[in-house]
Amino acid sequence: MKKLIWVPGFFALRVVAALCLFKLSASFLPVSGFAVFSQLMLFAALLNVLALCGAENGVIRQAAAARDVEDLMRTQSAAFAIWSTTVPLVLLPMLVGGGLVSKILIGSPTAWPMVLAIAATALLSAPGGIWCALLTGRKRVAQSLSAQAAGLVSGAGAAAWRITAHDPAGAVLAFAGGSLVTCCLALPWALQLGLPFIPRPSRWPWVRTLLRYSAAIAATTGYASIVAFGLRWIYREHFGVTQLGYWLAASRISDLSTQLVGLFLIQVFVPQLATTLDSGHRRAFLVRSWLVTAGVTTCILLVFSFASRLLIHLFLSDAYLPAAAMIRTYMVGDILRVWPSLAMHTAFANGRPLRYAGIEMGTLTVMAAVSVALTLLGDVAALQTGYLVAYAIAATCVSAAFLLRARPTPAPSGANPSAKPL
Repeated sequence: MKKLIWVPGFFALRVVAALCLFKLSASFLPVSGFAVFSQLMLFAALLNVLALCGAENGVIRQAAAARDVEDLMRTQSAAFAIWSTTVPLVLLPMLVGGGLVSKILIGSPTAWPMVLAIAATALLSAPGGIWCALLTGRKRVAQSLSAQAAGLVSGAGAAAWRITAHDPAGAVLAFAGGSLVTCCLALPWALQLGLPFIPRPSRWPWVRTLLRYSAAIAATTGYASIVAFGLRWIYREHFGVTQLGYWLAASRISDLSTQLVGLFLIQVFVPQLATTLDSGHRRAFLVRSWLVTAGVTTCILLVFSFASRLLIHLFLSDAYLPAAAMIRTYMVGDILRVWPSLAMHTAFANGRPLRYAGIEMGTLTVMAAVSVALTLLGDVAALQTGYLVAYAIAATCVSAAFLLRARPTPAPSGANPSAKPL
C-alpha cells in the first residue's frame, strides 16, 4: 500500500515541478531565452538516457530477479561498465565539437562551455540512477523515489532561481545538478544492500543481458517516435495545423495518465512479478494490478468528462475546447491500453524483452495503419480512432491469451495424475 502512495506522490511532484518551471520560464524569459531553455532541457534529458543506454529498467528487472548479493553485484557491475564506457564516448565529442552542438541547439556556438558543463553534470550523476534502479528492484521504492524527489526539488528550485535571474542556460545546468543530490542520498541506501562502493569489473555476458533490455526500450521508443512524426505529417497535410494542434493537446494529456501507469508498472509491478514464482499468486497479482491501473485511468476519464470545460480552461486555454471529444476518446483508449501495458511489463519481468518490444511495436503498427487509412478517406477523427481501435484489438488479444493460459489443461484419459513425466 505504501508503494501505491509513493508512486502517485512522486508523479504529482514531477508534474508540479514541470508546470512551475514552464510558467516561470514563460514569464521571466524572452521568447529567445525560452527557446534556449527548452532546447537545452531536451539536450539534458537525452544525455540522461544516453548515460546508461536506457538500461535503467533492465537494472530494475535484474535486481528484482537477483537470488543473492552476488547476483546483485553482477547487475551493479554491468550497469557501471555501460556507464564508464558511455562517459568518454559522449564527453569527447562535446570537447571537440561543443561549438557545433551549441549552434545546432541554440543557433550560436558561443554557449559551448555551458553545453559541455551540462553534459558533464548529466553524465557524472548517472550513478544515482543506477543506485535508484537497484533500490527499486529490491522493492525499496520509498528510498528510491525519496532520493529522486530530493534531486528533483533541489534541481527545480535552483533552476527557478536562475530563471528569475534571466539565465536560461544556467537554469538547465542547475536543474541537471539536482541529480547529484540524488546520488548523495541513494548511495548510502544502496550500500545497505550489501553492494561495494567501487563495483568490481564486469564480464561481457552480464553487460549483454542489460543491453538486451536497453535495446528493447530503444527500439520501442524509436519506433514510437517515427510513427508519431509520420502520422503528424500526414494528418497536417490533410487537415491543417489547427486540427493537428487539437490532436497534439489530446495526446499530451493522454501522456499524463500513461506516464502514471508506466511509473507504477516499472516501480512496483516489475519488481514484484519478477520475484513471484507461484502461478496462482502471479495470476492474482496480475488481476490486482489490472484493477489498480484500469481504475486510475477510468477515474481520470470520469473526472475529465464531468469537468472538461473547467480543466481545459485551467490547463490549456478556451481555444482548445473543440478538442474535448478528442481528449475523451484518447482517455478511453488509455483504459484499453492497460491490457497491453501489463502484458508488455509481464514479458519484461519474465526476462523476455523481445516480446515486450513486439507487443508495443505491433500495436503501434496497427494504430498507424488504421489512422493513415482513415486520414486518406478524409476522416478528421482518424488519429484518435486509430488509437482506440489499435488498443481495443490489443486488449482483446491480451485478454484471450490470459484466459486461455489460466484455463486448466485436462489430464489425458487413463493417465495417473500423480505420475511424473520421464
